[in-house]
Amino acid sequence: HHLLSLSLIPPCLACTNLNNFALDKTYVYKYEALLLGGLPHEGLARAGIKVSSKVLLSAVTEHTFLMKLMDPLLHEYAGIWPKDPFVPATKLTSALAAQLQIPIKFEYANGVVGKVFAPAGVSPTVMNLHRGILNILQLNLKKTQNIYELQEAGVQGVCRTHYVINEDPKANHIIVTKSKDLSHCQERIIKDIGLAYTERCAECTERVKSLIETATYNYIMKPAAAGVLIAEATVEEVHHFSPLNEIHGAAMMEAKQTLAFVEIEKTPVVPIKADYLARGSLQYEFATEILQTPIQLMKISDAPAQIIEVLKHLVANNVAMVHDDAPLKFVQLIQLLRVATLENIEAIWAQFKDKPVYRRWILDALPAVGTPVIVKLFKEKFLGGELTIPEFIQALVVALQMVTADLETIQLTASLALHEKIATIPALREVVMLGYGSMIAKHCVAVPTCPAELLRPIHEIAAEATSKNNIPEITLALKVLGNAGHPASLKPIMKLLPGLRTAATSLPLRIQVDAILALRNIAKKEPKLVQPVALQLVLDRALHPEVRMVACIVLFETKPSVALISSLAGALKLETNMHVASFAYSHIKSLTRITAPDMAAVAGAANVAIKLMSPKLDRLSFRFSRALQLDFYHSESYNFYKRTATIMEPFRKFHKDRYMAPHGASKAVSSGSTASSFEKIQKQAKFLGNAVPPVFAVIARAVRVDHKLLGYQLAAYFDKPNARVQLVVSSIAENDNLKICADGAVLSKHKVTARVAWGPECQQYAVIAKAEAGVLGEFPAARLEVPWRLKGIQVNPDGTLSIQIDEDILSWIQKHIKEE
Repeated sequence: HHLLSLSLIPPCLACTNLNNFALDKTYVYKYEALLLGGLPHEGLARAGIKVSSKVLLSAVTEHTFLMKLMDPLLHEYAGIWPKDPFVPATKLTSALAAQLQIPIKFEYANGVVGKVFAPAGVSPTVMNLHRGILNILQLNLKKTQNIYELQEAGVQGVCRTHYVINEDPKANHIIVTKSKDLSHCQERIIKDIGLAYTERCAECTERVKSLIETATYNYIMKPAAAGVLIAEATVEEVHHFSPLNEIHGAAMMEAKQTLAFVEIEKTPVVPIKADYLARGSLQYEFATEILQTPIQLMKISDAPAQIIEVLKHLVANNVAMVHDDAPLKFVQLIQLLRVATLENIEAIWAQFKDKPVYRRWILDALPAVGTPVIVKLFKEKFLGGELTIPEFIQALVVALQMVTADLETIQLTASLALHEKIATIPALREVVMLGYGSMIAKHCVAVPTCPAELLRPIHEIAAEATSKNNIPEITLALKVLGNAGHPASLKPIMKLLPGLRTAATSLPLRIQVDAILALRNIAKKEPKLVQPVALQLVLDRALHPEVRMVACIVLFETKPSVALISSLAGALKLETNMHVASFAYSHIKSLTRITAPDMAAVAGAANVAIKLMSPKLDRLSFRFSRALQLDFYHSESYNFYKRTATIMEPFRKFHKDRYMAPHGASKAVSSGSTASSFEKIQKQAKFLGNAVPPVFAVIARAVRVDHKLLGYQLAAYFDKPNARVQLVVSSIAENDNLKICADGAVLSKHKVTARVAWGPECQQYAVIAKAEAGVLGEFPAARLEVPWRLKGIQVNPDGTLSIQIDEDILSWIQKHIKEE
């Protein structure tokens, strides 16, 4: 590649190196941005917004500039792509009009945007709109190279950026192309919503990219008196989300921007008379807008009236059976409640609280709104006597999980937990306390520097309960600290650990176990702090075996090193308690088979440990404690290992008045009665939906251009008299009778049966599982029996096949043989 003759054209981009930007001139550009989300195929619903405006750039000093938007227009899209048009978002435009007229200041030198300044009245949302424009001006051009890579700051963070510069002497312009891999960014500006209780696996995402993100910038630059002018710039940013490796496309968000030079004016941009405050840099700022739900956008003109309309629809159309549009209407109700004010909601509650059906729908929807206002509303209504204890508990369980875990909500929950009225209701207080701990955990995921002060009330409760030997209170406090998982709780928890404090050994075994389990979430965050504590507990032979086994579980939550696991293996070779030895050995052995990428190092270390330990531990009978860990990781292909074990002792059911049977007792009757009774229950009602309404229903749908529906519905049903639960997944597309049916029934205290079937009307394939508790020799045992039925072929428990051949197929075979 030849180097560009940049010496002939000074590397000063009129708008990229503003050192030579004339102080008495204003550069006018035409700007347009488009943001769309949804599936990329034509004929499906998509949602988005379009912004168009003139952009005025004017120098204030050598390195400080003003940018102002002129005649900004906002359009929204909520329809079938690409048939439906964009429509003016008049309400949004008017709401932001005053802010959009305010010029912002920014630092700019050698093509790099520095700090951004704006008055306090400019919201984060409008600031982000300005950042999107300034991001186009970010150009790191080199004089001596025309192909190079660097880490460049932008709205998404500091990302790997590839530059290609080409010169076109005939057209007398320079073409600059830069591309960003948004998957490789430092200080990535990203926010995960609803994933507070999940654990990140960096190694997993490296193997399979479910989220692919790129941005491409193209510039046409022309010589100008002050240097080089950006004549035109286009930006395209694409985010593909494909969680299950779909072959035919994935959910997509795309953003397109164009910036085109129009003219130079002599009228300068003038800042408003207000203090211009530092508002950060180019990097995107998350605002505190209303929580959004990813559904087809709805037009909200009068939230209270629309809430009442949706409520009446849900009540009228979901009496005997659930209506097809009930899930969508319910989500719309939640979205409308998010937009409504507290006064609006209180007025609707006052209107419908005495109507049981309406009251139920409102109490189901409000917890899912997820705003602090709703928690405050529930608190006021309960303390005011307008909610029953069961209603308040049910609403609070959901609300505390859905609400945004900010400091305001945490303080509100703390006030609930310490309220004198709630203290008199143990079940309610437990819900609030446990929710308080979970909320702190969620907050600390979003804000890693979360202060230990948030847990002070729980630490005080734990200390007081310990001093008074209040066992139920100690148990509750430990569970709250376990939910929160804050490293600051390690010290108060250690005061209750056996072996580390003499007084703790006098506490009940259950408390000792709860104290160790409370370390699990802390172990994931601060493994080095927990490892020595857990290892000491495992190796302390003076402790109860159950305490030591639980400590073993916590130890492996810290993902120990090869050296630590080898040390444990060496100690276990000399272990005298066979329950502890058997449990630890089987637990380590199960880790050798783990397939998750983030556990690869632990699996390798476990393999080493198994070789160091005594082989006799592998031959211990099941009368000693064993650990069983099921693990399955899928990347591209499935690998199944359907395992068998030969057991000499016969399995016997539990008898009514006998829990242990001596050796040599006769083999019990097979569980054929289990299957027959379950089949009898199924024959009474194949689909529970024909007789009872569902407990809940969920619909995932897409709308085609011809307004035909595509998607699936999941409905759950409960038949209380028969202790039967049924889940049905069915297609909502026209003329599609494919279904997946999962049935389960508790036939007695010791017997459970489940059946999963799929195909047209759930008739093509079936798997039946029967689980039963009993005795094996003199020890308690359980067994699982799984026969399969595939296309009329019955795979019996003994491995034989029962083949049913259709008469038409049989006659075809006979005819074919005769012809041969």
